[in-house]
Amino acid sequence: MENGSHSTFKLNIISQSTNHNCRRPLTLFSFITATARDGSQVTEKRLQDVSKVLKDNLTKGTALKCKEKNVVYPIIHFTEDRNSLMSVLQDQNEVNEHFKLHQGVYREIKSIECEDGNGPFVTTSTSISYIVSGFKLLDTSLVEVMIESWKDWTGARHIYLHIPYDLGLQRISLLKKVAPSSLNSFTYVVLAECLNVNTEEKKMLLLDFVQRMRIEKFLSGYLSVYELHKT
Repeated sequence: MENGSHSTFKLNIISQSTNHNCRRPLTLFSFITATARDGSQVTEKRLQDVSKVLKDNLTKGTALKCKEKNVVYPIIHFTEDRNSLMSVLQDQNEVNEHFKLHQGVYREIKSIECEDGNGPFVTTSTSISYIVSGFKLLDTSLVEVMIESWKDWTGARHIYLHIPYDLGLQRISLLKKVAPSSLNSFTYVVLAECLNVNTEEKKMLLLDFVQRMRIEKFLSGYLSVYELHKT
């Protein structure tokens, strides 16, 4: 349903029986998006204000705050909560003059489990960081080929092979959008979870690693670093 700059959608969730256990659950992503394309209007005070306005959307699940300045997606939230998935969702909603909310439903279709991901790190809420990549694709004719080669064009293989061990890489996931069909949110999202970014030195190391990734020849998309966000 559309109304100017406001459009919504409703997901038709069919109960999954036990013989579908191999499929990953649906995940609702909420992207708080800066209206200025260079993110120049994003300030700490405005992020606090928009987080309060959208508090109900960010309660259940994981909220992430970008560690870089002047980004288009300063806050990203994801949840597998069924009630949230069954609600009326916001394909596009102007929250205020500085931010929009875009929501999309995704399913994990590929992943890389890291052999050393579970040790020997002491994980806390302040030590967890994510590398988040997002890609919008217009051409769907090569979907199967792109899914099979996802480690290369998304940079996932590069992350797995070259990220510093001390950052505690745990898992890399490729998620594909199920709904809606618009390009307001990403077609594919890649999450790389790091468990041991617990010092300023390691935070700078991760930011430097991502900055170096930007100059590599991966498919053009969004790329940044996030930490857990208290809402």
